Amino acid sequence: TSNGIEPRAKMEKIFKFCKDYAYNFSKDSKNLFMQGATGLGKTHLSLAIASTVIDIGYNVIYTSTPSIISKLEKERFNHINSEDNSENHLIECDLLILDDLGTEFQTSFSNATVYNIINTRIMYRRPTIISTNLSAKEIQNSYSQRLVSRIMGNYIRLYFLGHDIRQNYIK
Repeated sequence: TSNGIEPRAKMEKIFKFCKDYAYNFSKDSKNLFMQGATGLGKTHLSLAIASTVIDIGYNVIYTSTPSIISKLEKERFNHINSEDNSENHLIECDLLILDDLGTEFQTSFSNATVYNIINTRIMYRRPTIISTNLSAKEIQNSYSQRLVSRIMGNYIRLYFLGHDIRQNYIK
């Protein structure tokens, strides 16, 4: 249990919340911050939200943070300048889902880029879902206080509890 709450009951509440979020998605939807250990269903639930949101007519970009940072780095340092660059798409889409925040290689470029994307989407009031395996302390140690403050102040935090479901299949 966590604070007297059974993991299953907590996860059922998160599942229902995310299902409602997906079916009632609009450009005014809130930002979500999914946090918890590996194998608790953050990615699976994010993909289910993406699928539903696409089905009701919105455009969604789903990407892992390491892969988008790598792509943006190549675009920036190979001087690919156009209105059709990836960063514009990330900022302008109806819903952005950044999976695995904190697994990207930490550089000043990656930190500035993550900050810029998140901050710009907050300013434009565009919904974003972020998932991470990092604890609150690890997030504070990995990112600037400006970014941490924006996430904590502008996102609904969903704490995933339980055991790695993938481990159930390894016997």
